Amino acid sequence: MADSSVKPGPGLRAYLDASRTQDRLFADIQKHVLLKATHSDRRTDVLHPSEMIKTDWCHRAAAYALTHGPIRPSTTFTRENIFAEGHNTHAKWQRWLQEMGRLAGDWHCLSCDLTFWCDRVPTKCLGCTADAERCIEYAEVPLNAPRLSIGGKSDGYCPDDGCLVEVKTLGLGSLRFETPGYIDKFEVHAEGRSGYDLARMWRGVTRPLPAAWRQGQLYMYLANHFEDLAVDHMLYIYDFKPTQETKSFRVAYDESASEPLIEAAAVITDCVETGTLPLCSINVVRGCKSCRAYEEKP
Repeated sequence: MADSSVKPGPGLRAYLDASRTQDRLFADIQKHVLLKATHSDRRTDVLHPSEMIKTDWCHRAAAYALTHGPIRPSTTFTRENIFAEGHNTHAKWQRWLQEMGRLAGDWHCLSCDLTFWCDRVPTKCLGCTADAERCIEYAEVPLNAPRLSIGGKSDGYCPDDGCLVEVKTLGLGSLRFETPGYIDKFEVHAEGRSGYDLARMWRGVTRPLPAAWRQGQLYMYLANHFEDLAVDHMLYIYDFKPTQETKSFRVAYDESASEPLIEAAAVITDCVETGTLPLCSINVVRGCKSCRAYEEKP
């Protein structure tokens, strides 16, 4: 029988809190989701673009993570629910592009477990010839630079359009975090209640959020330099969670935007190979909370 326990560490408090939920079945669902989160299949031997584009990405902590493994952050059921909803949104848009015959990338056969690249939507598995409609699922677009220790995936690749596709869900939380003060401009008060003018707020979103823009530029750099994919722009598709409205943004490739990240990845990789550590890129003197977390571990 599989071990269903959660060991002490990140996520244990949320797991125990779920046990105290009034409804037993609902509590069991939460515990199941939190238990799954402790067995992530996310690669630990690469630099992830989604981490590299953060303004507080620490080069020293990244080197520690490659050599000692990442420090798993704590999680909650709400956070895992947000991740799951984002995954479902990606799958929706990918399915529509697949039905249109416009999607290329990796494909995974549920029958024989083979993952293979195809420049067009396949009609059958290249290994066992299983029917695509029943057995093939989209496995996105691998974007790897092995000599720089970078590994990631884009949500889609449309070769006829010369673009990568990134699907984003947008809520008040992400707007508040990435664009401080933005949603405050749309706060309204009436009859003793307060809320937000969501229609005006959504109209005011006229470009990808900063982190998404940086991530898209890095993906295009990897596609052009390491994966031999001819892309000259990124198509961002945004789903606005409060109203389910959507919009898209087309952003041209700017190679210079990613050059500092590529240079940093080269330095980190060289340090790991020589058994040294780069300086903290956030605070050279004192270090930052990310690298100190490794150095202060018992």
